[in-house]
Amino acid sequence: MTDDSTTARDDDPVDRAVTARLDTYRERLFELLAQPSVSATGEGMEAAAPLVGSVLDECGMVVEQVETGRYPLVYAEYVPDAVADASATVPTVLFYGHYDVQPPGDPSAWTTPAFEPAVRDGAVYARGAGDNTGQFAAHAFAVDALCAADAFPDVRVKLLVEGGEESGSEGLREYLGADPDELADVDLVMVADGPRHAVADRDGTPTGVPTLLYGNRGVLSVQLNVRTANADLHSGNFGGPVPAATNRLVELLASMRADDGDGIAIDGFDDDVAITEAARALVEAIPDDSAAIREALDLDGFATDDPYYERLLTRPSMTVNGLEGGYQGEGGKTVLPARASAKLDFRLVPDQEPRAVFEAVRDHLEAREPGADVRYRSSFPPMQTPVDTPAAAPVRASLQAVWGEEPVELPLLGGSLPAAYFRTVPALADVPVLVVPYANHDQRNHSPNEHLDLGCFENGIRTSARLIESLAEQ
Repeated sequence: MTDDSTTARDDDPVDRAVTARLDTYRERLFELLAQPSVSATGEGMEAAAPLVGSVLDECGMVVEQVETGRYPLVYAEYVPDAVADASATVPTVLFYGHYDVQPPGDPSAWTTPAFEPAVRDGAVYARGAGDNTGQFAAHAFAVDALCAADAFPDVRVKLLVEGGEESGSEGLREYLGADPDELADVDLVMVADGPRHAVADRDGTPTGVPTLLYGNRGVLSVQLNVRTANADLHSGNFGGPVPAATNRLVELLASMRADDGDGIAIDGFDDDVAITEAARALVEAIPDDSAAIREALDLDGFATDDPYYERLLTRPSMTVNGLEGGYQGEGGKTVLPARASAKLDFRLVPDQEPRAVFEAVRDHLEAREPGADVRYRSSFPPMQTPVDTPAAAPVRASLQAVWGEEPVELPLLGGSLPAAYFRTVPALADVPVLVVPYANHDQRNHSPNEHLDLGCFENGIRTSARLIESLAEQ
């Protein structure tokens, strides 16, 4: 079941403008999706930022390409003539997104090529469709629709689109670290990223619902390398007295797990966890659809008996993303490996600080294996806006008006975003940062056959437009 039902009012000039211009918006979206923009490898990145800028310019925004030491950002703004005076006191919203995408991976796993957008069953299939091109583009097209309807309210709209979210947001951090003047008047930061929350319908089928989130989990990526002997050895001639790097790696990984198999047994790891009672109350109110999730994933069971969303959103986690060591070819080889490595990520909750967590992980591993090579790879801090923020009211109302149902509210997005870096700007230290996903719950971001329901794309445009209107009414 898709998430693509739309709610448009024929008597609303902005809704009429979106409907009239929807074919153009889709064409522009497909143009963006056809441009590779893989920040991890650099593929297509040189052409991607100018293309994004040209699309935003067509929407009537004033556009600037901001160069950084990594990939450029695209900054755009729309200021109605009535509030062109910089001293005018009007609401200002900053929409954030990213134009870079994950590598496509194995081409044979895609039904159609990753950078050749194709429409099937009411959805556009392409890398970046939902993560994040279709979502940030919705903001720009909302600006265009409001202008076309001659209905732009007294609100300043700013859009910041970075080119490195999928590889550490170095350019964004550099830009924000310079305390940019253009962000000094922002009252609300809104991020449209991630999938909409899914709940089970009457038949037990997951379906997406409008979603409002007050933050996101953080992430810390680590690589662990273990070396024992100076070369791979014969397991019969040396196995037993000589340690195998693969065995030692597995032992080290196991040492970080609690006896119950779910918690993390690292001294100091969770010292700074701070989940508010209000956030816990939101978690308890999330519909329990764990049975449908288990069935959809064909799982024998979950890793814990604790409530699904309590475990997901209020406690950190550790995942072994990949393992390497020993013989990987066909058949067997009685080798005693001298080297082995693991890639891990730790999903963090407020108020864990990634560097402090890394130090705890490194100290734990080096105490047990002094020669271990523990490498910090990348991180995003967790971020949470107080769930009682008044800024949520217009967002909530806009979602309800467009999607036709009350949004589900979650304290955190399970995934990770660089939203916390906005708090490093002095003027934004206390500004609400809200996450409102527009993409369908099954968008398959980071996976083959990523796709965005075109109904979600259309409703995303309408939601951004309705929010801009609602801000003027506050």
